[in-house]
Amino acid sequence: MKTMLRLVTAGAVGVTALAFAGNALATQRLSVTQSATSLTIKVTQDASDQQPAKIQIYVPAGYTLNTSATPGTTIGTTTGVVVARDQGNIDLPLTGDVIVDDPAKYTASPCSPGSNQAVWILQLSVAGQTINLPVYVNPTTAAEAGLGSAKLSVCLAPADTPVGSPGRSPFGAQLKSATFTVNNVFTAPVGAARWESLWTPYATGNGVPNAAGTVEARAFVGPGAVTLAGRVTSKAKRVVTLSGKVTASGIGIAGAAVSLLLNGKARYTAKTTATGAYSFRLQKKKGSKVTTTFFQAKVTVAERDVTATGCASPAVPPLPCVSATQGSFTATSKKIKIRI
Repeated sequence: MKTMLRLVTAGAVGVTALAFAGNALATQRLSVTQSATSLTIKVTQDASDQQPAKIQIYVPAGYTLNTSATPGTTIGTTTGVVVARDQGNIDLPLTGDVIVDDPAKYTASPCSPGSNQAVWILQLSVAGQTINLPVYVNPTTAAEAGLGSAKLSVCLAPADTPVGSPGRSPFGAQLKSATFTVNNVFTAPVGAARWESLWTPYATGNGVPNAAGTVEARAFVGPGAVTLAGRVTSKAKRVVTLSGKVTASGIGIAGAAVSLLLNGKARYTAKTTATGAYSFRLQKKKGSKVTTTFFQAKVTVAERDVTATGCASPAVPPLPCVSATQGSFTATSKKIKIRI
């Protein structure tokens, strides 16, 4: 059925840079994307940042982990970029697999000494060399349990100590980004979740971890939502007003493009305001007959920075929370029908 409704106005408010920028000084970032069978974790920082000595990523309570895979099993893939300080500060891409290893081989590791529940190897290839980077998987205890039910720990070699120093990273390689995806390992809880990470950098030039420089970075994941309500605001002029809100993890999403579907077809688009709200005002063509129209809203939101609201309460004071991300999602509202 052809619709005779035309757009009069759409609620669109210019979103200021602050709505997206978060903390302009925040460069350590954690991103998490999940599906029914896989989970992807990405860590990034700027090339000007100091090399992390240790990154600890906390798995939120409610997740279950399957760590039963035998050593030698490939459970995922990994990619990344490092800055090669010894080769003119060029970016080097890394690729490889995530392979299960025997935890008994790592009981003396200074990164996670003693028994570990599981050890995954990020087997990365770069410039003809293979770098094996262990990820230590363990349940949390005591105060750490407040950050999550389990944690993933990764330790990196210093990049700015003198060339030839023992334990220095190959090529003076410094982390820029690292991503790994594992399959059939994590089962996510119902609803939204908050991932925490703690980053401890090295002190400049000496290869000694700088505990005082530790910062927190967060990632919010889970289902987003878009609501829709509507009513006839002028029977005489045959005007319909529709409005709603786009949220994720309880946070309103600014600048999202909401599509309005009329009888199943996308017809109009509006941007959300700083609070996640949007609206449409439609008018029926003069002289057209009275009919019932079904309305629905749909939105696809890319990953975005939510530092301003997501870092409002640091998890481990006085350590600063420097960044928070909200994962991508697609959401559709319930259908509503209006006769006009």
